[in-house]
Amino acid sequence: MSRIRIGEQTWTFRSASLELYHCLAPEADWNLALDHAGATLWLAGTVVPGPRSPEALIGAEVSVDLRALDEVVGALLGRHVTLYPGGQDVCALGFRIAAAPGGVRLAASTRCDWDRYLETFDHDQPVDLELDIDATVVALHPGNMP
Repeated sequence: MSRIRIGEQTWTFRSASLELYHCLAPEADWNLALDHAGATLWLAGTVVPGPRSPEALIGAEVSVDLRALDEVVGALLGRHVTLYPGGQDVCALGFRIAAAPGGVRLAASTRCDWDRYLETFDHDQPVDLELDIDATVVALHPGNMP
């Protein structure tokens, strides 16, 4: 079961599907559709190297677009958030893709600082973020669009 945990709260997803673009390039873009309670949430980023096949994704380096991460976590929390994965000095979320039954596994765990101005949390401490998502690879597009 796919899930995202932020602080003490955990959300699960019925399904997750991964689509990649310009896979013939050294770096490809990806969109991950997360089905949560009938709504689709979108996580995005880049992967290196650009995969020529679903099998080539295993071990590839993933970077998460932090704006997309903020949108997904904000939608789950029901309030705005700006996260700084790894703290404000790092401010990046990356990991390697692993194999999963029926697809790939996107998994990462980090401590995040957050923008206190938004008053997202009722405390002043960093929060833990954990992604554990099994996704079906639905398309590898060689160019920008299908």
